[in-house]
Amino acid sequence: MSDPALAEAVGFALAGGTAVIASVDPDPLTALADAGWSRERIVAHAEQVRAAGGVWPHPVPDELRAEVGSARLIALLQRLQVELGLFGRPAAPAAPRPLTADERRLLNEVPPHHGV
Repeated sequence: MSDPALAEAVGFALAGGTAVIASVDPDPLTALADAGWSRERIVAHAEQVRAAGGVWPHPVPDELRAEVGSARLIALLQRLQVELGLFGRPAAPAAPRPLTADERRLLNEVPPHHGV
């Protein structure tokens, strides 16, 4: 059940669109390794993107995700993240910044039933 669109989406998500693979069958990680993206390179790339505050796996363009199907894509990406030892790793927290005036106002609002 080879699907070129699914292969393109996986390459985009894991390698930022630079890995071109023809198929995810029988093993997407083998196909990525054949395209120059070994497990070690994918893990290093993921850690570098996350350390810089980016999102990994990379968001797949809407048109491609719609063609593949979100559930199918997410299921495969989660399985690959588990295989790579990257599933469930927390992303780097956002850099601290001062609250905006609207954020301060929202934090100071107390619902009337709190009686403050």
